[in-house]
Amino acid sequence: MFWVFVGLMLVWTIMLTDFLLGIRKIPKLEHTVPSQTSELISVIIAAKDEEDSIHETLHTLANQKNVEIEIIAVNDRSNDRTGEIIDEAAALHSSIRTVHINHLPEGWLGKNHALKKGAELAAGAYLLFTDADIQFEEQTLAKALTLMKAEELDHLTAAPDLKARSFALRGLISYFLFGFGYLKRPWTANQKKPRGGMGIGAFQMMNKSCYQKIGGHEAVRFRPDDDLALGQKIKAAGFSQKLVTAKQLLSVEWYPDFKSALQGFEKNAFAGLNYSISLSLFALLGVLISQVLPFIFVFFGSPSVQIISAINILLLFCLYGLTTRSFTNYPWWMIFGLPIFALLFVFMLARALILTWIRGGIEWRGNQYSIKELKQFFRNSEEDHR
Repeated sequence: MFWVFVGLMLVWTIMLTDFLLGIRKIPKLEHTVPSQTSELISVIIAAKDEEDSIHETLHTLANQKNVEIEIIAVNDRSNDRTGEIIDEAAALHSSIRTVHINHLPEGWLGKNHALKKGAELAAGAYLLFTDADIQFEEQTLAKALTLMKAEELDHLTAAPDLKARSFALRGLISYFLFGFGYLKRPWTANQKKPRGGMGIGAFQMMNKSCYQKIGGHEAVRFRPDDDLALGQKIKAAGFSQKLVTAKQLLSVEWYPDFKSALQGFEKNAFAGLNYSISLSLFALLGVLISQVLPFIFVFFGSPSVQIISAINILLLFCLYGLTTRSFTNYPWWMIFGLPIFALLFVFMLARALILTWIRGGIEWRGNQYSIKELKQFFRNSEEDHR
């Protein structure tokens, strides 16, 4: 194990250095001084069974300052009071328009289809795609548009504050961001090279011509990771893109409880690993070896293995802590839960893979999607933006 841990030490050292250099390229949207603008922003929201959150989202959007907006709220086949709440909000705020969808065409995921229908009605030169459970500080859109114009951006995406009620949920979210950081290297969005790219569903603002030229949501119609896929297509097409953090301006309760997080992970797990079984198994084994075994061998290995395990743990804590501090408002001591969160991730990924295999696909919001179709569309869409 000694030489395995030596190899891991080199890997974590490289990743930590890469993170330290990369994170400096991600500015904070809070630092932008907003200016009054006359351009219209069309805010497009897809909402399905969001009666607990949609009112607050619409309220915080309708009260944006120093910016001209229209809000297109799309009720996507909801079975609760979401549609009624949207209609009530539209009666109170002239900036809100409502769209009700009763049928999902074949070959589409519901959210992607709803956003596409909303975009078709947009009158603004700028589009903002967001979720139905986001809360906006009143200067958020003005700051975003000011930054876009000042830096002549085609696409701006922002990372929100991810709220969670329990320790387990905070651990799951922080661990997800930890893995996402070193696998996807989000700061590549702010490099001029067409590689990489980023898109965060909570906040994706772009000019309409950019959206239309990449094919809009039609180009990602069967992608569960539509936000990331859209951002990557924009970057690959040569448009100017920027990722910012907005922890004081945007907030969302990603999942209300652990059960919801499990269900959400079923949708995203395989997509995040390119629908590859071999890559998924490699990820499971890799997490166990790199992020669990050092915590065991630091106590039970030979002296040399204990020392190298301790060095690996220190590097892991540094990388995990920096990721958590950069993208969340969680306390620093969350880092000590790393091995527990790693085991939790292994359980969730294994569970998602088994359920996907048993079902032959994924179930999401009342619909089932074949893994064969999802995988084929993923391959086609990846080839399209190369």
